[in-house]
Amino acid sequence: MNIATVRDGLTSSSDQKFQFPIHYAFDYLHGGSKYLHLPYLKLNDYVQSQVFLSPSLTKTSDNKQAIQRGDNAISLNPLNAKLPWPSGVLTCRQSKHWQLTLDVTRQFLKAFAEYNSTQTLSTSGRSIAEIAVKELESKIEEGWAKFPVYLFSEADEQRTKLLAAVNVFIFVFDDFWEMHDISSFVSVQKAFIQRMQPEACNDSTVKSFLENMIDNTIMEILQIDKLNGNNSGRDMIELMIRFFNRPPPPSTYRNIEEFLLYRHEDAAVPYVLGCTKFSLNSSINLESPGLTKYIRLVKDHVSIANDLGSWEKEKAAYDAGHVLYLINTVQVVKELFSLSSYDAAVTVTEGLQLQRECEIDEEIQRLMSEDALTADEWRFIDATLHVLSGNVLVSTIMSRYGGEQSRLSS
Repeated sequence: MNIATVRDGLTSSSDQKFQFPIHYAFDYLHGGSKYLHLPYLKLNDYVQSQVFLSPSLTKTSDNKQAIQRGDNAISLNPLNAKLPWPSGVLTCRQSKHWQLTLDVTRQFLKAFAEYNSTQTLSTSGRSIAEIAVKELESKIEEGWAKFPVYLFSEADEQRTKLLAAVNVFIFVFDDFWEMHDISSFVSVQKAFIQRMQPEACNDSTVKSFLENMIDNTIMEILQIDKLNGNNSGRDMIELMIRFFNRPPPPSTYRNIEEFLLYRHEDAAVPYVLGCTKFSLNSSINLESPGLTKYIRLVKDHVSIANDLGSWEKEKAAYDAGHVLYLINTVQVVKELFSLSSYDAAVTVTEGLQLQRECEIDEEIQRLMSEDALTADEWRFIDATLHVLSGNVLVSTIMSRYGGEQSRLSS
């Protein structure tokens, strides 16, 4: 497999000019289990034919109009591109505004790198600034900057810019969080997190360049809400802050259910759903009773799939003492089921992911037959299915997990 094979198979020829170039392909399941097979999911047909955006699904609407995905993204086919693909969800979307995402990511990382407070040191001695410098020295375009490009692809340019900014907050502060004990994170909360509260935006005290950037980002998000008459941006901000304020992991878990409920928070999945809502300029209620089961399954899938992709990197970092916590489904599955090897635990975890995909497919069938969702809710379902596949895709094509061994030949 080489760069040209992936490029030519990934999209239609007319969309190739919008492609975010792919230079890595990591088969993190190393071919997968001998006895597990990808499920056939009806949802793939629905996504490809845009059934979820059809007015016929919203019986309760008096003004039935088809909803368009817009012109901000292109469709991708990872199987046609010959990429390793460990999911039954077969299509992805990619933002056309990927270069803007990279530009904003660099801009914010540079601001963090120049932040010289000595109060934000982790127990390992690495400051927020040093974390940002390390990221700038890496290939930003091959790392976590990819996530909003593939997970929140429907966003227009303004929302793309803001999603890129909060993505930097998430990864920089989370890297710091993983290296420290909770008491040390108080310095980050005081320096950064508190000023992200929507009510803190009117603070008139003298600010650093970075603090101004953060304040302006939060204010712009809230201004967009005001202009559009919804709370999608506020929800995203509040869910981001909730992620930063999460507790450390418990020492043990009684069952996989208990672990996944914690992992949802630790993997920032509610925040991811908030970003999805914001990218769509949606008024959806993320706590809607009609979507409760679907959203729970989505949270499970994002958590489990992310853990499979990151497992080898996270285990190596933990064993080397670079992080304080190993919070991963593979580790918990091995412990709960007393499995003989980590390979066996990876296979069981893979089975959990595929089971969730089948349950998501069944839940969508139920929701379609029940016919009680609004057009906005169906649009959200369409977008979150691309969050699932986008999460798998980014784990596959960024260098963060596979390293140089996964680089495609030219």
